[in-house]
Amino acid sequence: MEHDARLYGRMLLTYSFLGFLLTALVGPERASCAAVERRMKLQDVSAKESPISVSGYVTYRYDDSKALPFSYQENISARNVSPKSVLLMVMHLEAEGTPGRDETYSREYFFGDSLKPGAVEVHDGLGTSFGQAVNGVPLAVSEHDPHAAAKVRVEFVQFSDGSTWGDAGSAENVLKMRSETLAELDKLEHIYEQAGEEAFLEEFERADDYLPTISMLKHACKDKATTSNCAHGAVQRTIDAAKDHQTEMESGVAREVPVPG
Repeated sequence: MEHDARLYGRMLLTYSFLGFLLTALVGPERASCAAVERRMKLQDVSAKESPISVSGYVTYRYDDSKALPFSYQENISARNVSPKSVLLMVMHLEAEGTPGRDETYSREYFFGDSLKPGAVEVHDGLGTSFGQAVNGVPLAVSEHDPHAAAKVRVEFVQFSDGSTWGDAGSAENVLKMRSETLAELDKLEHIYEQAGEEAFLEEFERADDYLPTISMLKHACKDKATTSNCAHGAVQRTIDAAKDHQTEMESGVAREVPVPG
């Protein structure tokens, strides 16, 4: 009986040591829970006169059953609260924590339908996954973090009449891509008219994917049986939409509405 008691005591000590070792190796959060989710509501810190009202949330998740246990996702709803249609919006999002987020999000409507007054644009980020560290910084997760915060600020808006609101500097890259996209579309249409369908398709497949509009057109026609008809029809409609918006902007009275200091 005494021998059994000593053996039982050793087993308890052994299991306690193994539990301690597991915690030391993988961290207290990983050892104690299989999944944790922390959702932060977006705070819209835009200027009071902003033509776009933003809401949504940022979500951090931890799931130790996955090879990359940490993940991040954003869900943003942007409502046009102005009396004008919107052609472009640029906003800046910041989320505190580890890992933090500091990024600029833009939405270009110049090559399609504008965002009408009262309409809502919904952006659901697909999420990004991480391992145990980012840039050498260990990641931690807690369901409750009193200091966690996520903020979004509308920086620039361009309306369908050519007028703008906010800081034009924040839209430089997007407007540059707009010009490059127009040039690529014109090039594709010219090749179709001058060199024919086959040459057009070759150029269409080579077109730069870094331009979001071109990338979307290529994706939309990727698996179509009549790829040539799909691609040329899509290019034509995109050019027509851009021309309509350009005409509307040129006929409007362009004026810049500054952000109040």
